[in-house]
Amino acid sequence: MKAPGTGTAPADETRGLGVDSSRLLVTGAAGRVAGQLLPALADRGDVRLTDRTDEVGASSAAHLAVGELTDPGLLDELLDGVDAVVHLAGNPDPDSSWSELREPNVEAFRALLDAARRHDVQRVVFASSVHAMGVYEGLGRWPIDPAWPPAPCCAYGATKAFDEALARVYAYRSTMSLIGLRLGLCSPTASAAEAAAGWLRPADLQQIVIRALETDVKFGIYPAVSWPSRGRWNLDPAMRELGYEPDRQGRWEADDDEAAGGGHLSTCTPDEKDAEPVDAAEPSRLRR
Repeated sequence: MKAPGTGTAPADETRGLGVDSSRLLVTGAAGRVAGQLLPALADRGDVRLTDRTDEVGASSAAHLAVGELTDPGLLDELLDGVDAVVHLAGNPDPDSSWSELREPNVEAFRALLDAARRHDVQRVVFASSVHAMGVYEGLGRWPIDPAWPPAPCCAYGATKAFDEALARVYAYRSTMSLIGLRLGLCSPTASAAEAAAGWLRPADLQQIVIRALETDVKFGIYPAVSWPSRGRWNLDPAMRELGYEPDRQGRWEADDDEAAGGGHLSTCTPDEKDAEPVDAAEPSRLRR
């Protein structure tokens, strides 16, 4: 049994818990992140998929259930006999309004956890985001410790911070284990700026999700980024507690089109009209 988790929750919330994740549900199966993750789950015997759309690869379509996670009947069908859930569904757009975020990012997650508890699901691994800690990133307070209080930089990040808090409630009040992964930019390629800011290559995405499914940590929230991003996001807890070993040898490969993803920042910056002047002599105040 591993030592209690550090940083993201008090020790009495993180006692070891062995989990069987052989029967697995993946939500958001038609999304970009799932497209990078699912190849690593292909050899698992019982993987169920769900999304609000049926636009997934042909190899996955046979196992796909289409519907909304706020539908109790669909959740009961999907979770019957399931050991673990990888929850990737939601609205991933940091520019979305609260009205566009509330149902897919908050209400759906609450409904999923309620149903998972009823069906005795042992573990939920859920996608949070670096945006839940975006204020620290925007102010240059690096490396960001996952033990610090959430500091979202946008409404999207606030929904993820709420999800993390809700997950802690369920970990405390039930036997279910919940592991949150603050995903960076999930992409096969990255510019130099993206690689430093908060990037997660597919192989590292696959590894950290599988480690989260296999760990005996009951509750924890961890940054999920690749090795080039370690200067901004403290990977020590994920490496120590989950056994995550990001690829240190593989180099990031810049997009052929330097403009591709060029607008991506690891997190959101203040609106220009509201931003305070930046003093170049104060590195902690630098904004990208």
